[in-house]
Amino acid sequence: MPSYKKHILFSLIMALPFFPDVFYLSLAVVGASIVDLDHHVKKKNLIIMALSGVLLAGILYLFKLPFLLGIILVALASIFYVSKHRGFMHSIFGIVVATAFLTVFVTGSYLSIQNFSSEPKVSLIAVSLILGFIVLNKKLIPLFTILVLSGIILTPNTGLDPYFVFGAIFVGCLSHLILDLFTPSGVEVFNPISPHRYKKTLGIFLMALWGVGTVLILYKYVNGYF
Repeated sequence: MPSYKKHILFSLIMALPFFPDVFYLSLAVVGASIVDLDHHVKKKNLIIMALSGVLLAGILYLFKLPFLLGIILVALASIFYVSKHRGFMHSIFGIVVATAFLTVFVTGSYLSIQNFSSEPKVSLIAVSLILGFIVLNKKLIPLFTILVLSGIILTPNTGLDPYFVFGAIFVGCLSHLILDLFTPSGVEVFNPISPHRYKKTLGIFLMALWGVGTVLILYKYVNGYF
């Protein structure tokens, strides 16, 4: 199994051509990391996620804000808890579910924080750090915090686009699956529809698609379409 460091580095490589923004790159890192929460050694992270969700739901309820954001974390933690490793949450359907849940959480949290601060960067930083604390390996949190703080503060603010949020998280999750396709055990990409384990052939195909997409993006940049 590739190490979490390799997964994070690969997620940045895959996301950078499409989302050259620190905030969205941080979401790609979260996406690449969250997929492995179905591993038994990650139960502690799931407990933290569930408890954070309960606490958040209570706080939001008191302030008459959307407390469903907290429930989303509890639901997501529950899904990972009952999933076997390299099972549903390592499939294309599983990462779509995780991406959808996280997109709603990120967008809703951003809007909720905006009620207390009119500065968009404060909301972006808060959302990134909350997810980082819940999902990432604890050894990475100090570096992640420094990079998110400095990156968002020092770069122009573009606000938040829900479509970019979904895209960045999905690419991060997908990057995890692609790396796992190159392992001997492979991945049940279409679980629960099919138990077939795909391996490096599909990984090479997906990398080729990513390469084509990257070339098209670079072509549009060079020719001034953005």
